[in-house]
Amino acid sequence: MSLKLTMVNLWFSLEGSMAVLDMSPHTLYYQEMTDGYEDDNGDYHEGEVKWVKLGKCDIVPAGKSNEKILPNGNGVIDTYSYTVYLSKDVREFKYGEKIRISIFNKEPKEFTVKGFHLYQLQAKLWI
Repeated sequence: MSLKLTMVNLWFSLEGSMAVLDMSPHTLYYQEMTDGYEDDNGDYHEGEVKWVKLGKCDIVPAGKSNEKILPNGNGVIDTYSYTVYLSKDVREFKYGEKIRISIFNKEPKEFTVKGFHLYQLQAKLWI
């Protein structure tokens, strides 16, 4: 009986300090560019580039650089370094698009999209 109480007490004492696993610990940003415009004087002003927060994601290194045939129709074989897992309700990404990922809330790193696919339960991005 005392062993059982000790196990229960141990469980309760550990419960307050147990870590919760976050399946999407990183934050993805995509680049959005506004159109340029011509003012009243006829001067052209370039559009502005801003980074928009998409939301949480998980990024997994590819290990040895993998080769992937990209689905852009021209049969180009390209390499990617990471696979990014996103929720299924995200916007589509195009080949060559620039994104940033803040890994564990650190300074965001910039990547180039190599491929995108929307599955039933998630989306994958190859960068």
